Amino acid sequence: MLTEETGSFSLVLERPFSPFPIHELHQLSDLDILFNRGRMPVATWNKALLASTLQTTEGGGNSGFVVFSSKFLASPGLKFLNDQNGHVGSGLQKNILSSPVSQLVCIFSEKEPGDGEWAHGSFPLEEYIKALERSKGELYYNHSLGMRYSKITEQIYVGSCIQTDADVKTLSDAGITAVLNFQCGVEAENWGINSKSINESCQRLNILMINYPIKDGDSFDMRKRLPFSVGLLLRLLKKNHRVFVTCTTGFDRSPACVIAYLHWMTDTPLHAAHNFVTGLHTCKPDRPAIAWATWDLIAMVESGRHDGPATHALTFVWNGHNEGEDVCLVGDFTGNWKEPIKATHKGGARCEVEIRLPQGKYYYKYIINGNWRHSTSSPTERDERGNINNVIMIGDTASVRPTIQPQRKDANLIKVIERPLTENERFMLAKAARCIAFSVCPIRLVPK
Repeated sequence: MLTEETGSFSLVLERPFSPFPIHELHQLSDLDILFNRGRMPVATWNKALLASTLQTTEGGGNSGFVVFSSKFLASPGLKFLNDQNGHVGSGLQKNILSSPVSQLVCIFSEKEPGDGEWAHGSFPLEEYIKALERSKGELYYNHSLGMRYSKITEQIYVGSCIQTDADVKTLSDAGITAVLNFQCGVEAENWGINSKSINESCQRLNILMINYPIKDGDSFDMRKRLPFSVGLLLRLLKKNHRVFVTCTTGFDRSPACVIAYLHWMTDTPLHAAHNFVTGLHTCKPDRPAIAWATWDLIAMVESGRHDGPATHALTFVWNGHNEGEDVCLVGDFTGNWKEPIKATHKGGARCEVEIRLPQGKYYYKYIINGNWRHSTSSPTERDERGNINNVIMIGDTASVRPTIQPQRKDANLIKVIERPLTENERFMLAKAARCIAFSVCPIRLVPK
């Protein structure tokens, strides 16, 4: 990391200081601009452009963006950046930022690129502001506000991460007897959280701490680990614990677990469970991941293909179209290979067929001007006669110990369908969710 320097340079990094999205900054004066955890820094190749005005001078040029190493997002990291530039940290007292810190983070020269991890790009300022306008309504986590939580039921609380020993005392005073934490170790380290001290405080106050890391912002990881997470929550509730369900921000993983619990264990429709939790706690849980995990659970107690309405929407893609060709999709889901579906030409070499199917394993091919062909852009399998067919696996089977394997390359697109469950699906869901839950035995105390 470089300190300030003079002379020629290639990149200036400025950090906007605001508790809300950067596109509001141009409406404020410089004195109103406060720190927003450095998540949305502004960079420019024109040193006359300021984050506070979001306006270029006569020199023209583009605005830019920079995303830097997550280790600098934590309070210690920001203090390090300020100290590198000769500034004193702002200091927080009673959740009020007493004085603004410097906007200038660093200057990078062509000769000395620095040792941070950086990604950068540039685009017209007008497009930058339009893109940020579209992000209105997004949630922005402010770590400096401390731990925040909401009461969902008498036994379930949900919120952001435990930051200090004092937070543990606060939870104890609220009657919390167990913590279910989805924060990854690297996140706690990035935010400067002393996990060992917090765990010791929990033990001292007889609070059971269970750590089950789920990757932040990873929908697939959430989908695979959600059944076990809900199982942990159910077992804790069955032991009459009052549980604090938490992740770093309290916006995604923890409320998703609570919503899934209400959906799977109390037979509450997904949309009703989602509206109930989001109405009590400001959050934006990954709703499609919950729907995906729901069908994965149902697949546990099914044999083979799903016996019910469609669960997923598919777009089959053929990328070898030539002008004048007639492209059709055929498979064991099109009247047992007897009823081809005509593809729609989407431009260039791309043709698509949109169809809804229940989860399961399917075989298919394409018919091009009467010739049966398989796609080289999607997975294939050879049948008992030696023919090569394309194969697609829709959905998966939930597991107590999920294995997160790389997904197979496939040109086709799959989206989950969220719909009311049939009576049989509700029965299978309740059975599968409880099978997962009661395989969680015993619950062991693990380091946070």
